[in-house]
Amino acid sequence: MHTRSGATSAKLGRRWVGPFLAMGLLAIAATPAIAQEGVEALTPGESLYEIRLMDGSVLFGRVTAVEGETIVLVTLVGARVEVERSQIRVARPAEGRVVEGEFWGEDPNSSRLFFTATGRTLKKGEAYVGTYIIVLPFFAVGLTDRITVAAGAPVLFGELEPFYVAPKVQVFRTARAAISVGTLALFFDDEIVGINYAVGTFGTPDHALTLGLGFGFSGDQFSNQPVAMIGGETRTSRRIKLVTENYFLPGEDGLLFSAGLRFIGDRFSTDLGIAGFVGGTSACCIPLINFSYAFGRGR
Repeated sequence: MHTRSGATSAKLGRRWVGPFLAMGLLAIAATPAIAQEGVEALTPGESLYEIRLMDGSVLFGRVTAVEGETIVLVTLVGARVEVERSQIRVARPAEGRVVEGEFWGEDPNSSRLFFTATGRTLKKGEAYVGTYIIVLPFFAVGLTDRITVAAGAPVLFGELEPFYVAPKVQVFRTARAAISVGTLALFFDDEIVGINYAVGTFGTPDHALTLGLGFGFSGDQFSNQPVAMIGGETRTSRRIKLVTENYFLPGEDGLLFSAGLRFIGDRFSTDLGIAGFVGGTSACCIPLINFSYAFGRGR
């Protein structure tokens, strides 16, 4: 469906999506230049800190003493380490949990499953860039603790077409639940198609169920049949999380499924999985390979 409003929005989108994507790349380039952060706040106590040194190494420990320019830490395994203030790039409270003496950091991609959004949002200043199925670059950034914006476009020569923009706003959050509403808008030549949705994630950062419901649109026409999504994630170790994402499509007697693994790194993460369709005309399987790089907030 072609509409004047759709054509105008698509032209406006083409104007700013390029600079928007460029901002993400500039943020990556600026990341290594981060000055010392949080060092002055280090004080003895029971708080667990993540200490990132200038040489790139990372320590997790509790501060037991501050002796002039020397910080004394006790690590998770009980080792005593002395670090000079000048060697510390970032010091911040550790975000994650300790499992059998090993620190499990947070998944930097917790705001999504393979492709779809979860009810979680990125914290202000957090961001990641990556590729879906290798050929579809994307990035996401936390504008505030409750507003995340994502965008992406396929690797094509010439203009960034088609491209998508996906803002998401978190409307409810507790320790075990997060609910958000959002839009994914895909811009073509003179047409906009997409979906307006609500999504909720229930559970812990390591083990959670995600449920979503959305209504598609084309131009100013909306579907009266919803798309339903059910997904889940469970973390089995410090570096590995099991992920699944599944859709019940309107008018289709079947299920579009996907399942696989996420390999969680401090900055780089990789998704490996398969996708297929089970129903009247079953089809299996398409490989899923996603990569992402997290930055911001002292990473």
